[in-house]
Formats: sequence, structure tokens, C-alpha cells
Amino acid sequence: MLDYINSFFKQFSISEDSKDQHFYTLYLKESILEFQKEETKEKAMEVYEMFFDCYKLKTNQELNFVDLLDVLKSYEENASTLIDKQRDHFVHSVNVFLLGLSIYSSNPNFQRTYKDYKKTDVTYQETTLKEMFFYEWGLASLCHDIGYPIEITSKQINKFSDIITRADITGMESRPYIDFHNFDAINGFINKSDEDRLDKPLDILSSFIGEFLNLDYTLLNKALYNFPELMKKGGFVDHGYYSAIILLKWYAYLSEDENNKEVLMKSIISASSAILLHNYYKNGLMREPFNLGLLKASSHPLSYLLILCDELQDWNREAYGIEDKKKAAAGESRINIGKDSLDMTYLILDGQIEEEYREKKLNSIIKVIDLYEIFPEGLNIDTMSLTDLYIEDIAINEKGIQPRLLIQNIEKLAKMIHDDYNKKQLLRNPDEDLAYPTWESLPQTLKYSNIRQAKQMTEKLVRLGYSVLPSSATGDEVKSLTDIEVEFLSKLEHDSWLEERVQNGWKYGPVKNVEKKESPFIIPYDDLSEEIKELDRDAVRNIIPLLNTINLSVYK
Repeated sequence: MLDYINSFFKQFSISEDSKDQHFYTLYLKESILEFQKEETKEKAMEVYEMFFDCYKLKTNQELNFVDLLDVLKSYEENASTLIDKQRDHFVHSVNVFLLGLSIYSSNPNFQRTYKDYKKTDVTYQETTLKEMFFYEWGLASLCHDIGYPIEITSKQINKFSDIITRADITGMESRPYIDFHNFDAINGFINKSDEDRLDKPLDILSSFIGEFLNLDYTLLNKALYNFPELMKKGGFVDHGYYSAIILLKWYAYLSEDENNKEVLMKSIISASSAILLHNYYKNGLMREPFNLGLLKASSHPLSYLLILCDELQDWNREAYGIEDKKKAAAGESRINIGKDSLDMTYLILDGQIEEEYREKKLNSIIKVIDLYEIFPEGLNIDTMSLTDLYIEDIAINEKGIQPRLLIQNIEKLAKMIHDDYNKKQLLRNPDEDLAYPTWESLPQTLKYSNIRQAKQMTEKLVRLGYSVLPSSATGDEVKSLTDIEVEFLSKLEHDSWLEERVQNGWKYGPVKNVEKKESPFIIPYDDLSEEIKELDRDAVRNIIPLLNTINLSVYK
């Protein structure tokens, strides 16, 4: 994504820079680049602060919009103790922001669609189009989850209610719900000076969305005002609904610059409507009485992009919920954005992702937006485990170090190492069941160990002065290793295993515990029992036979 961000900023500048010799563009870009080096909450906060500082409005002294974002960060960290499903939304929103910039930078279809969308605005100017997108998209993406504490609170009180009603033999559910005695306190007047104007957030959003989606204002307005009751009956909270109201109300309050207020409000309304639609489109507008079809980018490009990026951004999201902490998640991602296609690969660095992951993610997108309008060749979603990544890394970076045949067959060797280990375990303990009878049943971390062991076969043999060549080669072939060679390489094998384990967070423990990453064998080779040393020796003795199975031999 770094390449796409750099490309976006090559032909981008904030208009204020030229007026007063500021360097806002540079400051914003640097904060983004720092975040990409280290995707932490602290770095994310710097992006938020820099964006809202560079696009600051004149404000009264008591209100600061960034304070609201700070509340979101601390609230979801500390208020999710009882919740089953809860993940980070703070770092997530910055990554959504950057993903959207990347798509705009690289996809001419979306650029053209957004341009056509803004041409209907009387404030449209060709020279400031890219900055207008940057500003509106920044507001929409960075603020789309600011109402999430309401949803967290609702989930939390429901979970607590489940706990305290377990003794109820009737089996009745209490189903508590967050409600407001005075909804106007949330959806209050923005400007009371002109009573003929639409001055409540939901009224403004009804008018704006109705125009672009060709919906009757009265019908949409009624549906939006009734939506809290619908959420109550359905037992859910749409945080996007509240996020849109909050953004519109807070930013309008903060704006005291009457000269720019009309222009600013149009952008704020556009961003707020995208926030509302990123959930409400499927929860409300695709149902009765509207029954709208797939959302088209040409109808509302910001909400289209927010729905897409919000769903795709699934890497580096810290789990807070009880159940989410147990699940494997994507640590990183690879993105390839073309003019007609989009490829996303999620790197699963720990654990094993559910089989339905890719299909679920794709369906959650194509059932809401017309994906092919912007990406005619579609969206490809893939996942890579640490094992896959390791094999790829070997193939790319170490072509000249090891025979090409070994790299091509490295996973095959790793599987054979596992099978051989199981055979020897059955011989030693015939009455005990195997912990991992098949390669597929192995956790990713143990697959990784076997991959490492297979990859290092030739490295070990080089230490003895031997070469690995195709079996068709001529020379002084080594059929087996001496006891001295086996012992020497066994110590190397244990040292390598120990290093890999420690780097992956393992520590010494008297009893093996995979979940806690504890093992009684996190000790020097010389301190191991003979029985455990024999496992390393078996692995070393097996090197030459395994190489022979893939038509490689060892030569002096």
C-alpha cells in the first residue's frame, strides 16, 4: 500500500500550503508514512490529529473533535471485557482511509465516477477535485466508527444480562436496550436561526441521500426517525447511524467560519451520508419499503468506497472480544489494485483461518455493492499462512543458495519429516494416540518448524563439507552419516529449533502447553534427556533418505 500512497501524494497538495506557505501536505504524508511503518494506536492518533489540524475549522474553545476520537480509542479498549465479538476500530479506521486513497490513486474508473458525482455540486472545481476527495473521504473513513461506543455499551449490557438471567428457569430473555429519553439531544438543531431550513442531522441526511438515490424525502425521513425502534426490535445497534449524526452535528457546531460554511457543510454532509449508508444501505434501504438493489458507485461513490474498504480492511485488528481473541486473524496484507481488478491477500501469521473466510468476505461485498461497476474483472481474495509465506520467501530470496529441486519440493520434504516422526512415535509408544496424525492437523507453528527443518537440510550438510546434487550427478556419494556427524548436526538442529521457538514467543515451562507457548525443552542440547536427544538424531539420520526420495543425493 506504501506505493499507492506515495503515488497519491505525488500530484496532491493542500490548498492552504500555497496561501500561507504552510507545509500541511508534507506533515500529513509523513504522519501516514510513520503509521505504515508501525501500525499502532499512537501512530494512528498522529494521523487523526494531523488530518483534523490541517483541515481545522474555527472552533469555540470548549470543543475539540479529536477529543471525541480519543474517547473511542480508550472506550473500546476498556469497555469490552464482557463482549464476545469486539475488535479494534481505531487503527482500523486509519487503514480504511489509506486503502481508499490507494484505490482512488490507482483506479481510473473510480476517479471518473467521483468526478461525475462532484459535478452536480455548485462548488465543484476541477483544480481542487483531488483535495475535495481527500477531505471528504478522510472525514468519512476516519469518522465512520465514532458512534461505536453506543454499540459496545449495548453489547456489554446484553452480555451481562445473559449472565444474571441464567438462573431463570422460564428461559425468558430480558433483552435490554440502549435508548434515549430525548432523542433530540442526539439529533438536535444545528442552527436555530432559520426555522424554515432543515437543521436536524437526520433531516439534512434524508434530503441529501434522497436526492442522490432518487428516494422520496418524506418516506426516507420517516424511516430514519423510526430506525432506533427497528434496531430495538431487532436487538442490534447500527453504530454508523449514530456516527453520521455525531459527525454532522459536531462539525457544524465547530464551524464558525461563515465565509466557508456552505462549502464545508456540503463536504461534511457528503461524508456523513456515506457513514450512514455504509451499514444502513443493507440494513434499511435494501429492505421494505425501499427494496433497492446493489449500490452503484455512480449513485454515491463515497458510501460505495466505504462499504468496500471497511469490509476489506481486516489486517492488524486487535481483538478485544472474548471469542475474537481465540480466532486466527490476518496480521498483514498484500494489495494489488488494477484499473479493472482488485486482489487482496491476507497473511495469517498465527493459527489457521476458517475455511469459509474468503467466501464470506466476498459475499459480504458483492451482496451490497455493484463491485463490477468499478472492477469489471472482479475481486480476488486469498489467504497465506506463515508456512506459505516461508516457502515463498525461500523461493524468491535464496535461489542461488540451494538446489532448485529442494525449493520446489520443500513442502513435500516437510510432510515426509512429519510422517517419519509419527512412525517413530508409534514405534516408541504403540498404545498412545498421535497428537497430530496428519500434516493438515498440524498447527501452523509446527508446520513452520518442519518447513524450517527441511529448508536447513542442505545448510547442515554444507557444515560437514558435503554438497547436495541431483542423483544423476557423478562423484563420491555419501550413503549415510557417521555417529559423530549425527551428534554434531543434532546439536545444530536443536539450537536452530530453540532459536525459532524463542523468536516466536515460546519460553521454558515444566509441562508442554501450546496455548501458553511453554515447553520443557527450551534448554541447551546438553541438558536434554537421551530420549529427547534421540528425536533430534532421528531427524538428522533421516536427511539423506528423504533427499533420495526427491532424486537428490549427498556427495563429498
